Order: sequence, then structure tokens, then C-alpha cells
Amino acid sequence: MQQEFTFYLDWVPNVQFAGICWALDRGLYEDAGLRVSLVPWVDDGFSIVEKVVAGGLCAGSAEDNLVVSARACGQARVSALAAMFQQTPLVVMSRPESEIRSITDLRGKRVAMHCDGIRILEGMLDLHGIERGELNLVEVTHDLDNLLARRFDAVQGYAVAEPLELATHGVTVSTFSLRHPNLHPYAQVVFAPDEEISEQRRVYERFLQASFAGWRACLNDLDQAAASIHRVGSPMEDPERQFRALRLVRQLVTGGEGMDRIGFIDPARWAGNLHAYRRLAMVSPDTSPYCGLGTSFWINGYRAGQAGSHARLTAPVPTPASDIR
Repeated sequence: MQQEFTFYLDWVPNVQFAGICWALDRGLYEDAGLRVSLVPWVDDGFSIVEKVVAGGLCAGSAEDNLVVSARACGQARVSALAAMFQQTPLVVMSRPESEIRSITDLRGKRVAMHCDGIRILEGMLDLHGIERGELNLVEVTHDLDNLLARRFDAVQGYAVAEPLELATHGVTVSTFSLRHPNLHPYAQVVFAPDEEISEQRRVYERFLQASFAGWRACLNDLDQAAASIHRVGSPMEDPERQFRALRLVRQLVTGGEGMDRIGFIDPARWAGNLHAYRRLAMVSPDTSPYCGLGTSFWINGYRAGQAGSHARLTAPVPTPASDIR
């Protein structure tokens, strides 16, 4: 009997969910006894955390700061289980004529960020000794015209999406990443309600094992990864652009460290990010450095099968549980 399971995405099922699409398309979830439904992001007034909390047996994908903030502020008892991206894909984009090459060049500029990136940028500003008032920073929703129509000098982008899409409009952009030695966020973090994790632990283990088996397999065969996205996801209109995006995704998923740490969340790095979030007053000063990191297992024990279309699932390797606020 297949167990129903819902995965709420924070965007459409394209390259940033290539491993999930592979697992769905190639039957890895079915092999794990799961019937997984993907729910693409819709801006309906509810946050990704709110959707997951109301979703029953489910998980969601979000930037780590959204999980931490929801947990620390008492909005929801949710915990991060794994990170699909070891490096954040969040970038700040600008037209070359704006001469914005780094965060210090944002002084005096009109800057637009989304809800999942504005606090990260504020953290970066703080770490670079730049006051928020030194730039005109506003929160917006996704709209390419924010840059195309020159409404702003710099806007938030996703390394595997907007820069490539803007290029199809004849606009080449300059970008810099939102990373710092003292603030190195995880992205596409898989999180779930604590109550569901407690009651259905084995279901979550099977979901994560199948998901990251899908990631390992698809990163070894980008052509077939694109085929899976085409069959079960929302493919880009330009196949070449999608393939370029998949190559970029490989770096984000592995963090440049190979396949061994796919999915892994380093507690020390998580705690370092929490320190920055406390400085920003995103969370209270007494918030645990492991707030929102409630996982007592990691998925280190999967590897793709010989044919690349299925994966052999093995038991997860336990690690110490990290609790909350």
C-alpha cells in the first residue's frame, strides 16, 4: 500500500527540484512505498511555512532563514531535515551600466528583494558595516520588469533562473552572491512539522532517501534529468537554457565538495547563521543556535544504481538530535 505524501515547493518544479522530479519520474518514491504529490508555489497569501503546517503528512522547501524565523517566533513547530542546496542560489542582479559589482556598491541605490532574501541581504549589509538606510531597500514579488523597466538599480535573483531568463530578453546582468564567511545560508531546505516527524519518522526517512537518491542520479546524467523535468515538472521553454541551469544546479547541490555531503546540514554552520540572525534581531537573543534544526538523522546512505534510473536505498546514519528553541 502506497503512503500519500505531499511536497510543497517554493517555486515551480524545474531545475532546482531536478532530483525530486527524477525520483517521481523514475519510480523511486513508489519503490519506497510513497505516492508523492508536488505542489508548486502559488502566491495565495499564505507563506510556505503556513502551507506545510496545514498540509498533514508533508514537507516543504524554503530558505533556512524562513524555517528559523517561523520556529523562533513561535509561528510553527517545524524542523529542517536536509538541505537540497549546500550553497545559496540567491544573487543580487544589476545592469552593467549600474556599476554594481559587490555589496558595497549598493550604497545610494534602489534595491528590490523578495521575502526570502531581504533579511539575508540585511545580514550581509550588517557584516559589511553598511547601514540599511544607506540604500533604498524595499520588498517586492517576482517581476522581471523590476530590472527590465529600470524600476530598481539592483534586484534579487536566483542564479539558475532570472539571469538566464533575462539573457533571452537581450539583457546581460552582473551578479554577486549572498554569501559571507559568517553567514552562509542553506537553500531549498526540506522541512516538516515536528508532530508529523514524530508520528511518521520512517515515512520521512523513506522520502528523504528517495529524494536524494534522485539528486545523485540526476546530477550524473543531466540529459535524463532534463527529460524527467519535461515529463513531471515545468520545463523551461529553451532546452539549452535549462541545460545551462542544470549545470549551475550541480554546483549548488554539491557545494563543490562532491557527492558525499549531498543533503547534509552542518550543525556548526547552522549555528553560525543563527548567530548572524540574532544580530539582525530576526530571532531573540536567547534563541538556541540550533533552532529549527530538529533532525536526528541525516541521509548519507544512498547511492545511485548502475542504470541511473533507480537507486538502492540504505539506512540513514544517525547523528545527535539538535533541539529547538
